[in-house]
Amino acid sequence: MRARGAAVAVMAILATTLVGCGGSGEPGKIRVTVTETVTPGSTARTGSATPRAGDARPGSAALREVRKFSSPGDDEYEAAAGTVTVLSYTQPVPSHVSAAEEVGAAGYVWGALEVKICATDGEFTTSSQPWTLAYADGARIEPSRTTYDDFPKPEYIEDADVTAGDCSRGKIVYPVPGGERPVEAIYSTDDTPAMKWSLP
Repeated sequence: MRARGAAVAVMAILATTLVGCGGSGEPGKIRVTVTETVTPGSTARTGSATPRAGDARPGSAALREVRKFSSPGDDEYEAAAGTVTVLSYTQPVPSHVSAAEEVGAAGYVWGALEVKICATDGEFTTSSQPWTLAYADGARIEPSRTTYDDFPKPEYIEDADVTAGDCSRGKIVYPVPGGERPVEAIYSTDDTPAMKWSLP
């Protein structure tokens, strides 16, 4: 109750100060902006907090922030461009096979990174291998090389052809240390510089 009373007192002082700042005897106007991230095609709100740009680590994007990329192409592949984003990260996720068994180390669990990649020009093939999880101590973890039928859905499809106007979205699963959480998701290919997203 004491903390609540202090909070009410602070709000009363703040309200008095704001009203007194008008100068002409009229209360000053205050603009408040409320933002909400909405997934295209969805009208339902989720139960989790919406990340804000200010939540990102320096040099990283916030969750759901879209980044652009382009690939110049070569003799084997055509030039392509598109957008990529990280939608969510969940840890732990259940499976009938433990992550500790997968890596041969106790204490590991499964974590799932949901990503979306879209083509705006040309065509490219999807892969989970450019996606790594980064930890505060500098460690990085690659996706599981094994897929189990009870991994979270939708799974991120390997080797899917994405053409201009199309997207591919899904969850990539990683064996991760259960007592820690990654701080960033990183997307990096031979043709694109590393792009980072902060993870909550």
